[in-house]
Amino acid sequence: MVNFYKPKAANKYLNQQVKIEIKSLDINGDGVGKIGKKPVFVDSALPGETVEAKIIQEKSKYLRGKTKNVLISASNRVQPRCKHFYQCGGCDLQHLAYQGQLDFKQQKVSDLFRRNSDITSLPWQTSLISDKWHYRRKARIGVQYNKHNQAIVGFRQKSSNVLTQIKSCPVLPQLFSDEFNDFTQLINSLDAKAAISHIEVIDAESALVIFRQVRKLTEHDRQKFIEFNQQKPYQIALQTDDATELLTPQNGRLLSYQVNDCQLNFAITDFVQVNAKLNTAMVNQAMQWLELDGDDVVLDLFCGLGNFSLPLAKQVNSVIGVEGVQDMVDRALQNAKHNALTNCQFLQADLNAENDDWSWLKDKMAAQQSTISKVLLDPARAGALNAVTNILKLKVASILYISCDPATMTRDAKVLLANGYQLSKIGLMDMFSQTRHVETMALFTRKQKC
Repeated sequence: MVNFYKPKAANKYLNQQVKIEIKSLDINGDGVGKIGKKPVFVDSALPGETVEAKIIQEKSKYLRGKTKNVLISASNRVQPRCKHFYQCGGCDLQHLAYQGQLDFKQQKVSDLFRRNSDITSLPWQTSLISDKWHYRRKARIGVQYNKHNQAIVGFRQKSSNVLTQIKSCPVLPQLFSDEFNDFTQLINSLDAKAAISHIEVIDAESALVIFRQVRKLTEHDRQKFIEFNQQKPYQIALQTDDATELLTPQNGRLLSYQVNDCQLNFAITDFVQVNAKLNTAMVNQAMQWLELDGDDVVLDLFCGLGNFSLPLAKQVNSVIGVEGVQDMVDRALQNAKHNALTNCQFLQADLNAENDDWSWLKDKMAAQQSTISKVLLDPARAGALNAVTNILKLKVASILYISCDPATMTRDAKVLLANGYQLSKIGLMDMFSQTRHVETMALFTRKQKC
């Protein structure tokens, strides 16, 4: 058999600067237009705008462009607050007025529901919002090195693994937002070159900066960190593969945060919601939507260290929290004890496991002669499809779904809607202002039989 060589079609638009009318936003917040019949996705462009864009990627079915000039501006375009916005990939939407950001996120969820269900009109509630700036209490800051072993401290550039040097970040707490130059100077002063791989900042009741160490430090280097710590209003820790060492342990306190009148302690490696004010508002709204009473037995799935479980326990008969990571289960138990809550139980189980009939839960409820009345779940981005299948067997009155990925939430919702539940309420929680990330709360209630 003879194989004939077919030359690859030449790129027609790559590196060309073209004029594009923007019609909509895609799920990532990029503007969408067309060149001929081919869609083109343009960063930092808004619907209603005409832009000049440089084509940076050309595929057979689409193009990608980078905005160079805005010829006709949208009415909701604003000046980005951060001078690094057009280089840094941390924020996506600073050029869009805040109400426009909320509208974009709500439309994103509505479109996914339309694709995955028969629902054409959603019962939207008022969005939960908090501070638009300086809200992120936990973040990882990257460290890379140039050919001279000089540190670059910042965040990844858009669509790249390369860091852009940051001087100030307006979404970090004010305690940390202007610390980048000091971090850079400290790292560059070390005898051990390229010794730090990244930095983690945590603004809890006791603020902490963790330097991830990948090379052995000299005693001289350690002294530099100690002196740096003495000049700062936060603690410093050095982290290796084996341990995390606080440099001033005599002043150290457990990391903790408040939700209403509950204090939750957490470890450096634990997941916590990054927006403290929004987290409290989210927990309070969850309790309101579930319409709790003193007889309720609530199942809290993917419960973590007790973020929902502990506040819930103050309003109901009992709470059973289930989490996949044993360390988090232990932390939740410790937090319940710390807050003198005796009506909380915490179990370890892989809620994403296939072919698990939850016999462990059935046995526990039978032993307690009790029945689950309501369910709250807060899964990771992968969603909770296997868990939803088992939740249906409980036949509870209400299911509250907290989602950090609307695609998997609408996928799981399709199962609930097909098995006797209706969507009674849904609302955005703008946990990550200035970004495309969407957090959603949805209440599903069991349909009444006629």
